[in-house]
Amino acid sequence: MPTGDDDNEVRAARLKSQAARYGELYPDLHRRLREISESRDPGLQRRAAALHAGYRQRATDRSGVLIAKYRLTPAEVRVALHLIDGGDLGSCAETAGVGLGTVRAQLKSIFAKTGVNRQAALVRLGQMIL
Repeated sequence: MPTGDDDNEVRAARLKSQAARYGELYPDLHRRLREISESRDPGLQRRAAALHAGYRQRATDRSGVLIAKYRLTPAEVRVALHLIDGGDLGSCAETAGVGLGTVRAQLKSIFAKTGVNRQAALVRLGQMIL
């Protein structure tokens, strides 16, 4: 399972990427998120904390499924989830701080362990089981 400062940076980059995609759909999203994060309203802070905890739990659950079902390593889980969440290999390498060749090698191992041979098939598999 992901741990440490590097993994926190990867999570933060993933959240930033997801927020950017949602920001295209909901133009006032960034302003609203900033207002929530700067709010001193205890009720709003509790709700935001609950949402954050739910997101962390979901990420942990998703990682656990991939590890248990396919015996993926933590690095392979990061790559698989990044792709399942709509990312690409280049952004995965960038957020993980590794080379594109490393991510490609991890993807090849993911394909061998999951029995799929295309990124689109991996995404469909991930959407079905997660």
